[in-house]
Amino acid sequence: MRAILFGTQSFIDGGTKVGIQYLAQALAEAGWGVDYVPTLSSPLDLVGRQRHARLCRAWGGGGMAREISPGLTEWTAKAPFPAHRLFLRFAWQTGLYGSLLPARLRRTTYDLCLADVAPNMLMQGAISARARICRLNDWPQGFAKDLHPVALRAMEEMLRGSCFDEIWAVSRPLQEYALNLRPGMSVPYFPNGVDAWLLRSAKPVQTRLPRSAIYVGAMAAWLDKGLLAAVARHMPDWRFDIYGPGAVARPGDPANLRWHGSITRDALVELLPRYEVGLIPFQDTDGRMRYVEKPLKFYEYVAAGLGVASTNFGALRTGMGELACYGNGVRGFAQAIEQARAEAQARPPGHAQNFVREHAWEARTQAMLARLEALLA
Repeated sequence: MRAILFGTQSFIDGGTKVGIQYLAQALAEAGWGVDYVPTLSSPLDLVGRQRHARLCRAWGGGGMAREISPGLTEWTAKAPFPAHRLFLRFAWQTGLYGSLLPARLRRTTYDLCLADVAPNMLMQGAISARARICRLNDWPQGFAKDLHPVALRAMEEMLRGSCFDEIWAVSRPLQEYALNLRPGMSVPYFPNGVDAWLLRSAKPVQTRLPRSAIYVGAMAAWLDKGLLAAVARHMPDWRFDIYGPGAVARPGDPANLRWHGSITRDALVELLPRYEVGLIPFQDTDGRMRYVEKPLKFYEYVAAGLGVASTNFGALRTGMGELACYGNGVRGFAQAIEQARAEAQARPPGHAQNFVREHAWEARTQAMLARLEALLA
């Protein structure tokens, strides 16, 4: 059996590991031949360590195909232009976005083509496959700051039309969204999970940095940087460390708010258990939070033994429930941080281990594999 998966994050470049990558590995371990294609490289990928490395591989003869593990190959493929709203602006461009895919991928007939919600969805027409699935990991309109309405409409029309045999939703609100787009569509619910690897370096509460909070993730439009700065000023005896690509200090930020760059997966395993509280300081940009229940970082924070402090927008409280503390505004979020710290310290031994057993990616991917077996029977 052969599968091609279109994601965003790269195994080669490291950084955040997301759900479609766990599924790619699970398929390979089950004996499938898997071609994995992360974000494409355009000739304008000049800024940023990961983009520049991708540019060198795709356009500079650095090797377009690399084996990640037995059965799993990552392809660094080209795009004629970036997917950003400044460059992909016309409907005719959506059909050209995947025109530079390697010939081997375009010639292969796959048993499965699976794509996350991202511009890589637009390459479906270049691939032959028995079954097509969209993993609805995000609301397309949530990318309005980065993608032009032309690209967003094309992605949504793919969900509404007959392009996919199934849509797999990572949250109940996204499941409802998909069913509203296409009533009668098969939309099973497969939530995010957590990597048991995070337990490797879990530390007792006594060894954590006192009054320490961490955020790990994208510097996206929904990250409320202003709230972080204001809360850090309000809590001068705390330290706030922010990790992610493009994390840069702003003029006027307090000294106890530190912005770091992206972090490797290995370093994350060692880093998270040093802190007491994990932060989810989201703002409700364009209504996106109504579709967000359990961000990936929520699972990682709890697995590493951290308390979780989150803003209270959309479906966040419904999804994370009593495992997080909530508050909006400076005083409300500061109170949530203090409460999250106290609750984490009061958790019984084995709490993180039990949480990982219940939400491990291994169990999630096995459920997905069972669904695939039935779909392809």
